[in-house]
Amino acid sequence: MKNLVSKSLIVTVCVILGIIIAIQYKTVNSLVGPDFVPSQKNKELVNQVSKVEEEKEALMNELTNLENKVQKYESEVSEESDYVKELSKELSKYKMFAGYTEVEGEGVEIIINDPDSDDAYGYPISIVEDYEHILNIISYLNVTGSEAISINNLRYTSFSEMLMTGNHLTVNNKPIGSPIIIKTIGPADDLVTALTIKGGVIDLLESYGYKIEINKKENVKISRYTEIKEFKYAEPISEE
Repeated sequence: MKNLVSKSLIVTVCVILGIIIAIQYKTVNSLVGPDFVPSQKNKELVNQVSKVEEEKEALMNELTNLENKVQKYESEVSEESDYVKELSKELSKYKMFAGYTEVEGEGVEIIINDPDSDDAYGYPISIVEDYEHILNIISYLNVTGSEAISINNLRYTSFSEMLMTGNHLTVNNKPIGSPIIIKTIGPADDLVTALTIKGGVIDLLESYGYKIEINKKENVKISRYTEIKEFKYAEPISEE
């Protein structure tokens, strides 16, 4: 008998709590609207992201100013010493190799648009999901003499990562989506020939319905790599 009374009390309490929660939920919705909490949270997140982006932009401008000052000092010292002048040239070359210098020159622009819904194989497909083809294109470019590559204006180097997160790609910790625009500096004719070879990656993508443009450019500008990388494990081997 006691067990029955206890169970009845528990059920009664649960019902009352349920009614109270339902009333509170309806009251909150009537006062501030059903989307208040998620909208407020999204607004806070957007503000935080904007603040971080502004701080990063300010730091990048400061870094650019400092690099310009260093370059000016190097130029002044180089005029006084042939040895320093050669060292400065070598340093500039290695900065270009590492991607820490904005560059321009002859090259190619590749624009990849997703297939129209009518061209897809019964379901929508996107280059974001098939991003391994982007890596194949980069391999083609590197083998054919590409000297610098960017993806949606983000410099692609040996340090760059490419991951699918949600419904977009992340390159250099920044989200990108379709269309994918790849720019490269190198021998334009050779690059186009390598990309458009029959049975190659572009041919394969077009067979899937992707819309691709390949344009030779007399002057392609590619921005510098902006991430800061530090070696934690690798150390230079001492000549001793």
